[in-house]
Amino acid sequence: MKKRYIKELLIFVLVSMSLVGCVPSSDGEGSVSTAPPGTQGTGDENPPTPTPAPTPAPEPTPGSARPGNGDDPPPTLGEIPTPDVIMPFDENITAFELTKNMGAGWNLGNTLDAVLGANSPVSVTLQETSWGNPITTRDMIELLADTGFKTLRIPTTWERFIGPAPDYILDESILDRVQEIVDWAFEFDMYVIINTHHERWNFPSSDNKAALNILTALWHQIASRFAGYSEKLIFEAMNEPRMFDTDHEWTGGTTEARSVINGWNMYFINTVRGTGYNNEKRFLMIPTHAASADQNAIGDMWTPRNDDRVIVSLHAYTPYDIVLNTRLARNTFDPNDFEDTKEIDWLFERIDNRFISQGIAVVMGETGMLNKDENHDARVAWADYYTSKAAALGIPCVWWDNGIRSTTNNEAFGLMHRQENVWHHPEIAEAFIRNYR
Repeated sequence: MKKRYIKELLIFVLVSMSLVGCVPSSDGEGSVSTAPPGTQGTGDENPPTPTPAPTPAPEPTPGSARPGNGDDPPPTLGEIPTPDVIMPFDENITAFELTKNMGAGWNLGNTLDAVLGANSPVSVTLQETSWGNPITTRDMIELLADTGFKTLRIPTTWERFIGPAPDYILDESILDRVQEIVDWAFEFDMYVIINTHHERWNFPSSDNKAALNILTALWHQIASRFAGYSEKLIFEAMNEPRMFDTDHEWTGGTTEARSVINGWNMYFINTVRGTGYNNEKRFLMIPTHAASADQNAIGDMWTPRNDDRVIVSLHAYTPYDIVLNTRLARNTFDPNDFEDTKEIDWLFERIDNRFISQGIAVVMGETGMLNKDENHDARVAWADYYTSKAAALGIPCVWWDNGIRSTTNNEAFGLMHRQENVWHHPEIAEAFIRNYR
């Protein structure tokens, strides 16, 4: 393990140099490799070098935790405390075995990932409830486990709890709360994913040098806190890193943006591995641009060849017109109609060709179907068909539940009635789970 860590540390230094323009790319011009989509990213130890014509990152929003201008010195990473408990860790389980065991999952959405206003007090409780959901309880997690969900994803926005440059020290209160919920899930033998969610410091541009320091400091602290946890805790580098507020935001990004994200993913891997203990062998999830399964996004994705505990993180709400488009009255889904299923079929064919068949495991970290008027039966049929395709490839799916149930809201993905601790749509939950039993 020490030899591998030294090798990764050297790679980390090379990647650091490349992202500030010190190491030329293979063609000597600083451009990204022109390997065809689907072949790039599995054979090189280093991610592609960003292009020399950066897209300027937008100014940080008020209250953003993106202090510093990129010229600050690297953060001083604190000492890694000895974990209170070092749990047994299954070193023999493979990434594919782990993802198969993860089964159906559920997102604790619009909760710890809420974004506080610039003038709001920095409070975990306020953030957790500011988007309309109640305080998370142990009973909610027990309901998940009793129903058959095996994975809990805890989206978390850390931005308001990050201190100033250059060290970006996290407020302990947010770490304490995340750990409390992780521990509840562990009580019920669930897998848990923790991530960085609605952050605005990570606009993927080679101009955005500060992001590297923030990413490193943030994950050093998170990983250190959980260094003793078992393989059932999974770290996800970023949620949907993308070119915010541009024409490229949801279309797979630019070559440069995809390249920068590749570099950040390498920083994340090396930072976590460097915290030692169980983190040396922990399973880690890394995203494409916007976690997209678009051919350009997955084709340009880099994955390490020397670390078989890295999993690709994707999101897909498919087919759009049926599951997301509220302007189109599509309230039916027929699993026997190719016009309804073709986009799902093609999605998992792309994922299989690019990752699964190449020995790279995948987690579908977000998916779901909106509650539109009179589409309950369609949601049941869709959930069953979608997860049947994923489960056949050993891909766990995690339903995006933001607690919103009213059809007057265009984001009504809620399945659990959290205030009453019951399922608002138990038939949909059951359909989503059954293919993983």
